[in-house]
Amino acid sequence: MSPPKKKLHIFIVSDATGTTAEMVINAVLVQFKDIKPVFKKFPYIRTKEQITAILSQANVVEGIVIYSLVSQELRSWIRKEKLKMDIFTIDLLGPILERIRKVWDAIPVLEPGLLRGIGEESIRLAESIDFTLKHDDGQGLETMEKANLIILGVSRTSKTPTSLYLSCNHGLKVANVPIILGVKPPDKVFLLKTQKIGFTIAPERLAFIRQKRLEYAGPIDYADTTHVKKELAYCHRIFNHIKGLQVIDVTNSSIEEIANRIMEGRQEMLGRKS
Repeated sequence: MSPPKKKLHIFIVSDATGTTAEMVINAVLVQFKDIKPVFKKFPYIRTKEQITAILSQANVVEGIVIYSLVSQELRSWIRKEKLKMDIFTIDLLGPILERIRKVWDAIPVLEPGLLRGIGEESIRLAESIDFTLKHDDGQGLETMEKANLIILGVSRTSKTPTSLYLSCNHGLKVANVPIILGVKPPDKVFLLKTQKIGFTIAPERLAFIRQKRLEYAGPIDYADTTHVKKELAYCHRIFNHIKGLQVIDVTNSSIEEIANRIMEGRQEMLGRKS
């Protein structure tokens, strides 16, 4: 039996969102398998009083304070106050700012949150793509409510590539759910108020697409036109029971064209809500 992990209280203090500091700390902590971190994040810190209160909390639990503050005044205040409480702190930005200033004789603008437009946008994009991959083809039902968009349709109607295109190009978290003949979709598909899109397609076109992919298919009637028509008819019956569903015919449409139609519908929907 392995020994219990050591609990370490980590207070993250930032004058922006604190996401950058959190990522740095997590990158370090994965190297320590015997530590169980307990995070407490304090974003958008602007005053000395806020900092003193945070340091007092950290002192009670013998935690460490990791801060990413561009304000020299606030960084100096932490260095002063920590001596009164004997708290261990780590300054993520101060030493780097000072080193660059001296080496290149440059003056930092010292404006909080400048990284947010670059770094955090990349983080959100990565999170969207990760979400979409984990919610492909009916997976991840337990967290489907976090999706920005739900796509439904029978097999081989371009649900997966369209979902990934929307994630990569528009930062949307997309879940796609297959409609299977005779199988009722999960209740969340009907209950969630998330934007929902239903893909339909001409039966002959779908049969042709499936014929080309028969090596990946299961049932022998997978590409049979008669069976395909039954699937699509069942799919449309399901669509009729989903409130607010936008149905898109993807026959002979490119992924970009489908995505553009979805985004147009999304803008209209958001416009009605505002």
